[in-house]
Amino acid sequence: MVVLLLVTLVVTAQRRTEYNRLGDEAMEHRDFSIAKIYYEEGIPSCDSYSIDKLTFIWLEDESMRITMRNVMSRCMECLINRATELKDTASMNKLILYYTEGIGINKNEAKVEYWKDQRDLLRHVSVTTTTNRPPREKVKMKFFAGYSASYYAPYGLTVGGAGRTVGWYLRFRTNMSFQDYAANVKGEGDDMRFVESVDVIPKTTGEYKNNLWIGTGGIVIKAMPSFYISVGAGYCNRESLYKVEKIGVTVANSQGMIWTKDIDKKYTFNGLALDLDATFRMGKMLYGSIGCSMLNFEYASANAGIGVFF
Repeated sequence: MVVLLLVTLVVTAQRRTEYNRLGDEAMEHRDFSIAKIYYEEGIPSCDSYSIDKLTFIWLEDESMRITMRNVMSRCMECLINRATELKDTASMNKLILYYTEGIGINKNEAKVEYWKDQRDLLRHVSVTTTTNRPPREKVKMKFFAGYSASYYAPYGLTVGGAGRTVGWYLRFRTNMSFQDYAANVKGEGDDMRFVESVDVIPKTTGEYKNNLWIGTGGIVIKAMPSFYISVGAGYCNRESLYKVEKIGVTVANSQGMIWTKDIDKKYTFNGLALDLDATFRMGKMLYGSIGCSMLNFEYASANAGIGVFF
């Protein structure tokens, strides 16, 4: 019985060697069509050599791809089974190539990141088990920068970096209003009064502006291969300004126009700013983000952004 089993294994190995040998001979003459036929014989047994050669043909000759989609799909099934059941990192690397180049399938950045994470996790477990200490392999941080806007501050910039699981960001936003002012006022409409002077009263012109800037920073958490959540805090400053005409009290004459700041805390404030955002990677470089900011625990503002990873 043992002898019969050995003979069967030897014959099977010779048969596998034969179709790969014939495929190699065709490859020497760059006869990819014939080579493909021979290498296909190895796919039912998930022959790694045959899979490698068929992958090479796909990448080397674009004219062959129409006739190879079916066999490359079967190659992928073999690779997925090995990567899932045997935890084979070589098969994971091959899957990363397939999803990156679109070999037999459509390109899929999310799948690329998934198999990279699975491979890196397996390497981490292997190194930790072998050495009984955390691995020293460093993951290169991917930096990003982009435009950021919110309802109250439509002009802004976000920069940061994302590692394997955690990163950071810094953000500055403003409404691009930097109007100076000459006096402080309180009240509204006819009840508006200067804080520093009683000799003149302000007469509103109906023209007003808000000076606003927000600076925040925080952490970025990689929740999924192409999905990040960021949470941060910082400082915000808002000045509510009115253009008024100065009117004398004793002699009701005009003393000119000035800009004033309303010091009522309802309109002018500085304090804590909080951010909560969700960021989505679109392909290898682009990203988009949506979120919400809370200013001084009083004003909520929707925000959005777009940028690039590099």
